[in-house]
Amino acid sequence: MRVRIQMGLTAFDPIDPIAVCQHFDIELIELSQLGGDGSAFLSDDCSVFSAVTVPYGAKTAIVHNDSHHLYRQRSNICHELGHCFLGHKHTPPLTESGERIRDGGIEAEANFLAGTLLLTNEGALHVLKKRLVPTTAQQIYGISRPMLDYRLQVSGAQTIYQRSH
Repeated sequence: MRVRIQMGLTAFDPIDPIAVCQHFDIELIELSQLGGDGSAFLSDDCSVFSAVTVPYGAKTAIVHNDSHHLYRQRSNICHELGHCFLGHKHTPPLTESGERIRDGGIEAEANFLAGTLLLTNEGALHVLKKRLVPTTAQQIYGISRPMLDYRLQVSGAQTIYQRSH
């Protein structure tokens, strides 16, 4: 909620991940802007790579795959913002032999915060109380249907709404 307060947003307002990056001085770089050979990130399938947080000096950058659907890009960026806001230590994404390094606990924390940034618990309950059709809620909050369903469930909004009706 501190991020929303600093951004001047209520719990019901959609959040703009690009504006969040700007506000917190995190450089946002589209993968397509990097040019050159992206095979280290993409292999044969452009959809495999989502985003990565990269420290450089005292600054931080997020490189994200701009070939993904807009809603996925927003989620990817918020996932990386989650790493930043949770103070996760920067680690190389690959081992020396080129295998991916992944800490499931840290990734789960970043995933959860990403979802909360995109659709707060209060926002999820608002969606149900206003009886917004899923496509309308997706457009308002800039999220995919799986993210909407996930947030409605894990926020407790579905249970709260069902008990009140």
